[in-house]
Amino acid sequence: MDRNTSLADQIKAAQYQARTLYNDILRLKTHTQNITMQSAARVIAPIPRNSCTLKLYNTLKGHQNKVAKLVWSADSSKILSASQDGYMFIWDPITGFKKHVIQLENTWVLTCSYSADEKLAASGGLDNVCTIYKIKPDTITNPISYRGGNQPNQGIYQKVESVFKGHTAYISECEFIDNSSIVTASGDMTCILWDVTKGRKVRDFIDHVSDILSLAIFPQSIFNANVFISGSADGYAKIWDLRSPTPSQNFFISNSDVNSVKAFPGGGAFITGSDDGLVRLFDMRSDCELSTYNLLAQLQTPGGKISQTFLTRLDDSEWMNSNTSINSAIENQGIYSLDFGKSGRFIYACYSEQGCIVWDTLKNEIVDSVGNDHNNKINQVSVSPDGVALATGSWDTTIKVWSV
Repeated sequence: MDRNTSLADQIKAAQYQARTLYNDILRLKTHTQNITMQSAARVIAPIPRNSCTLKLYNTLKGHQNKVAKLVWSADSSKILSASQDGYMFIWDPITGFKKHVIQLENTWVLTCSYSADEKLAASGGLDNVCTIYKIKPDTITNPISYRGGNQPNQGIYQKVESVFKGHTAYISECEFIDNSSIVTASGDMTCILWDVTKGRKVRDFIDHVSDILSLAIFPQSIFNANVFISGSADGYAKIWDLRSPTPSQNFFISNSDVNSVKAFPGGGAFITGSDDGLVRLFDMRSDCELSTYNLLAQLQTPGGKISQTFLTRLDDSEWMNSNTSINSAIENQGIYSLDFGKSGRFIYACYSEQGCIVWDTLKNEIVDSVGNDHNNKINQVSVSPDGVALATGSWDTTIKVWSV
């Protein structure tokens, strides 16, 4: 290469060469794929349209700003939520009462996580640090039961266990690996593994070339121990082993931000949601994409239109701008959040304008929608570990719990 060529031009040329090689590999992979997942599943009975039996069970009210993140406890008995009102709440989803109220060090929170033993909660956001809070035992005899208005002056506490500083940009995601370690993802293009017990950094994970926006931990098993996945604004999803600073697998997703990633319940596969409005399913063993879930294509296919009931709900939704047509809403279909049903047969996808859509993973068909009672954008969806309930979080400041 010419010595007079600028470093920026050299990087651009190297990136072009790498992309060309990647496309060559992709063509070879595509050539060896002799069947699609839909073809392989043709003997399996489809799930009827509008058959989603989830009903609104409870509405959790108390946040004064949009819900930034929500997660279930490992035993499905509680929900941890974080909001930019400066608080994290631990809820009893059955009664709707708050078990704990945690005042955050930083109000500009973006994410939260809950340890499996329910003794620790973590938050991260625009202050570039991950803060670990120690949770009090459940000794409250009178639950905090206010449902709106001003924040309570009782029941609030703040016991900071650790503050992890090391990122140079906002923390977009954090996930507990176990009760003593946590992984954070950041806009500084890195992930970091932290030892909560010792209060120190264990390892950096560096390979992305743009902001890391999403993170997911694979279920612990003999095949997926110590594995997590990250999604980035560089359009890639990367598989990492906690014991290695470099990724073990790379998947090019699209030329848009990868906003959400989620591991398949049984491991070995994952889904991504990006700004191009597509949900993609990847298999780690075959190192390729298995299926793409395209909302717009479903609408344009004569045999695969969304039910008129759903279109009516979309048209009548309070959070739809009065100047926004259904067609323009469908075209603006960036994805906020994803989750699998317990068996993996359902995919729940939160779109920027269409709410939470339920997909049949095998048939690549829309089954129904969930969360239409919200009156603003649905930006979070999470299925309880026992598979009995589903929670949606919204810009309308509420969390709604759905169950059969």
